[in-house]
Amino acid sequence: MPDEPRPAFVPLWPVCERVDGCIGIVVHDGACLGHLGDQLDDYLDGLRPGDALEARGAVVTAVLVNRVLDRVKYGRTVPGTIALEHAEIIGDDSRFELIDFNGDVSCSWARFAGSVRFNHSRFHQHVSFDNATFASTAQFENVQVTGELRFVNARFEKRARFGPLRASGLDLDGVRCAAMTEIDVQVERLTCRRARFEEGVVIRANDGAVFVEQARFGAPSLISGIRVMPRLSSLRQTEVNNLELADVDLRLCVFAGAYRLDQLRLAGRCPFDRPPRGWWTRRRTIVEEHVWRKWPTDRPDYWHLYPADPERMANVYRSLRKAFEDSKFEAGAGDFYYGEMEMRRHSAETPHAERWILTVYWLLSGYGQRAARAIAALVLVIVVVGVLLALWGQPAGDAARIAVGAVVLREPGAELTEAGQWTVMVARVLGPVLLALAVLAVRARVKR
Repeated sequence: MPDEPRPAFVPLWPVCERVDGCIGIVVHDGACLGHLGDQLDDYLDGLRPGDALEARGAVVTAVLVNRVLDRVKYGRTVPGTIALEHAEIIGDDSRFELIDFNGDVSCSWARFAGSVRFNHSRFHQHVSFDNATFASTAQFENVQVTGELRFVNARFEKRARFGPLRASGLDLDGVRCAAMTEIDVQVERLTCRRARFEEGVVIRANDGAVFVEQARFGAPSLISGIRVMPRLSSLRQTEVNNLELADVDLRLCVFAGAYRLDQLRLAGRCPFDRPPRGWWTRRRTIVEEHVWRKWPTDRPDYWHLYPADPERMANVYRSLRKAFEDSKFEAGAGDFYYGEMEMRRHSAETPHAERWILTVYWLLSGYGQRAARAIAALVLVIVVVGVLLALWGQPAGDAARIAVGAVVLREPGAELTEAGQWTVMVARVLGPVLLALAVLAVRARVKR
């Protein structure tokens, strides 16, 4: 990724007096950590366990950072703060491994020129890498964080790996990853809003909520559950043609506004929501329909929900149907076809005549998805035809036989009155139609 110029920065700390233009914070005798020169050993000798690693704005080597860490540790514990804001760490390897950080760790706007490893470390206070740049590989494996681990607007120019990682939250909003990224986490919240994964990402989450909005997946990517399914909150304004979801809870996910939704791939168990209990049809639904119909939903208030009209929801259901059909899951695709027809029936953009036709289609067979309705309608036609024939054209004893025969296109075998003939003609049309709808509905539920 091409470098972008940093915004003008005016430090709020006393800056180094040794080199013009250096914004490193003074740590000893007017010098920053990177410009101590022959006074470096005196400075290091004066450090005690619990002191801060103070290098804000300085240009320091990874070797020097590691030497300071060794001086301020109690065993593997660093009780003081790590302050690397606007610092540049040069060198091949910055090692922050096997350390318990009891103080704040602030690396906002820092630049790590070499590889960085925080493996097997624990963070017990505030930790931030907002706007940091990682020019080489970055590893955060087997990391535990008491609070939230933040990488807002950070840049990863080489391969990055997060996890196994446990934290209350992992904030990757606005990150830009130029290489393949791996994320294996157990967190309450994982946010990837406006994130860019140019070479793809693999996200494995054990429980928790995953927020993905306005994200870009430049190569095949995966979001999957481990043991407990994570809950995906949204795919709004995200191109999902390179995305696969596996074992992810989609009951509260917002789909309206996603791009290329028909190319989304689903694997494993990816449950959608259902209408409330007592509703007379069971099918997969999207949370936008629940909100539109004022059905109850467990979506928390901080999961921002943007209103969607029936026309937009029809497009969402159509795209999801296509995605299920491409996965050869015809039975599941039928639920989304039902939702699409429902939204078209309620949409103000649908012409009135078409809405009437859709209403009849819904009543008779549930849009070709509910065999029971078609069979019930067929039975009702037989009963009505039998009653009409008994009243207008035939003795009551023959009416039932003639009605059944008329529905299956058999000759009634008896003379009919003019009214009876018209009744049989109508039955001969309705009967095969309803039979076909019943067969179509059964096929839609069992086809693979």
